[in-house]
Amino acid sequence: MFTLVEFCSSNMLKGTEAVYRTLDEDPEIDVLDYGCLNSCGLCSKAFFVLVDGEIVSAMTPEKLLEKVYRRIDRNQSQIEDWTDDLN
Repeated sequence: MFTLVEFCSSNMLKGTEAVYRTLDEDPEIDVLDYGCLNSCGLCSKAFFVLVDGEIVSAMTPEKLLEKVYRRIDRNQSQIEDWTDDLN
């Protein structure tokens, strides 16, 4: 299952474009950018993305990338737990 990471174009102009490029190179991650993600208050104060619909934010692009990968790992672990329960 692929992870979806969504970016706000306005936030990318503030510094998340490097995060976008890094994640876009990962074949296991689908990356999309939109003109606006309707989180203007957060967008004006921090770097952020949506990972599978959940907000992930940080004060630096480097920290954001780290937190995105941690969220992806957490989500993958939850999926594995759910599928193990089915067997």
